[in-house]
Amino acid sequence: MILTVTMNPSIDTRYTIDHLVVDDVNRVVPQKTAGGKGLNVSRVLCQLGDDVIATGLLGGHMGAFLADRMDDDGIPHDFVSIEGESRICIAVIHDGAQTEFLESGPTVSADELVRFDAKFNELVGTASCVTISGSLPAGIDADYYVKLVEAAHAAGVPVLVDTSGASLDAILNAPVKPTLIKPNLSEICGLLGANYTPDDVAELEGLLASDERFAGISWVVVTMGAAGAVAFHDGRGYRVVTPAIKAVNATGSGDSTVAGFAHAIAAGMDDEDVLRWGNTCGKLNAMDPQTGHLVMSEWDSVFNSIEVKRL
Repeated sequence: MILTVTMNPSIDTRYTIDHLVVDDVNRVVPQKTAGGKGLNVSRVLCQLGDDVIATGLLGGHMGAFLADRMDDDGIPHDFVSIEGESRICIAVIHDGAQTEFLESGPTVSADELVRFDAKFNELVGTASCVTISGSLPAGIDADYYVKLVEAAHAAGVPVLVDTSGASLDAILNAPVKPTLIKPNLSEICGLLGANYTPDDVAELEGLLASDERFAGISWVVVTMGAAGAVAFHDGRGYRVVTPAIKAVNATGSGDSTVAGFAHAIAAGMDDEDVLRWGNTCGKLNAMDPQTGHLVMSEWDSVFNSIEVKRL
């Protein structure tokens, strides 16, 4: 079973209109999904046929709505209920652009967090892999993910972390490291105080190898959008070249990539197949208008076109 953690899920609401008229009425037809990075991971894993349990925090009427949407998507879930209302995030697709309105989410109490600790420790013991994705709601310290990584490590379970900002800083500076992190090129440049391009792979490899914050992390995967990715696994470096596609909706592609990595790592695949599965899932999500969903009819074409080269 792959356990996915989403501490700050949302009702993702999308409005698609030709033109946004400011200071006037815009009539829209909403599309509402169970959102949050970890739930995108969950949805893709279900599509891949994995045994999945999604967990995290759900609150109020919005939380009940989210649970219903997970049921509609066939995502098995075991969340902890909290008093605050789960958030709503709105994306307006208009004029060839996307404008987003993101709520910060509820404030979580100490007692609620203790209940989640117990839930996570119960579930991680039966997991073959754990993914931890996204932001933390108010009331939870930035280093909370360190605690979950430590619990997964104690259970002997690989744990993949996809977060940013203070939460990622805490992960990198903790003594117990996750199995995999997946920053994008912009995020890794921020962490390293550099300005790398996809052509600067050798320099990136050297700086990562010399930075103690990354020591002990088995997989460091740096995604670069259409330019593919570079990956470093236990001293081995790889350049991943992906095929050109017609992207429809790239939102959730990073989450889909994490799902592919989790599927492959849980199955014990070799390095090249781990990278092929992750990058294939990211590409197939970008080809689908639904977020966190793959165009499976294109699987063979994309998978077989991905090149994985040793550095």
